[in-house]
Amino acid sequence: MASVLRLYSAAFARRPMATQSATSAVIFGAGDFIAQQLVDKRGLQNHDFARTARFIFYGSCLFGPVLTKWHQFINRRPFTNPLRAVIYKVTLDQFIAAPCRYSHRVFEVITVPMFFGSMSILEGRPGEAIPRIRNSYVSTLTRGWCLFIPAQVINFAFIPVSMRILFFSTVALCWNTYLSFFNAKQKQLQEPSEILP
Repeated sequence: MASVLRLYSAAFARRPMATQSATSAVIFGAGDFIAQQLVDKRGLQNHDFARTARFIFYGSCLFGPVLTKWHQFINRRPFTNPLRAVIYKVTLDQFIAAPCRYSHRVFEVITVPMFFGSMSILEGRPGEAIPRIRNSYVSTLTRGWCLFIPAQVINFAFIPVSMRILFFSTVALCWNTYLSFFNAKQKQLQEPSEILP
């Protein structure tokens, strides 16, 4: 296990964007797979592989690059006091970026809307983007804080810089499973309105 972590750390040092994008693709794809198989209990024969592909695309091409740039930004400021550094980073991450980012994780104002908006577009339903964002924003953001504030305190306080995105992504596996499930429910809520006159 230690050798795998060393390899990951070396890959991240050489190519942080590519490493994080690949990590996010795997985590988002796994989150959707878990949501479909363990939560929805669809079975492999009924698995929606296009839905999983959308999550992989989102993780690798949108979320991964944004998260990499965001972490580079919040890690730039040096602190002599470790506690002050943790408070600064968690506050920026969860109250600036998260509202943008968890619109689903540059921020919450960006990420929650980015997630639900891009999923609507990738599903071929761009007209659902705004209603999904409106219906999901507050609950997604507040639930995200319950998970990510404690996780990011641990991350910024105890995890080496080269492993922080991997730690975050591992925690995010549970979150991505929830997002996949919640996005599917939001999609179902929009469908009945399409058949009304």
